[in-house]
Amino acid sequence: MSEQKPGWGLQFRKAIMLGPLIEDNMIIDEVTFTEAVSHFITITWKLLFAFVPPTHWGGGWPAFLVALTFIGVVTFIVGEVAGLLGC
Repeated sequence: MSEQKPGWGLQFRKAIMLGPLIEDNMIIDEVTFTEAVSHFITITWKLLFAFVPPTHWGGGWPAFLVALTFIGVVTFIVGEVAGLLGC
């Protein structure tokens, strides 16, 4: 069976979705309270990084470059906030 390669739609669904994890052997692992809280705390970052192109496009180079750019932007923002709070 050929597996369909994921696109942006699947990335955004995975970033937003909070549901039970179904493993390969069909065991359902329910969501704990801690997982739910961490999901809602980090949903902004998950949605931001869902904009990274799928890795099977262009041999992974577009995904690498966009992810590297996002990491640089986040590092710059954290540095500026740290500078403001450190004064």
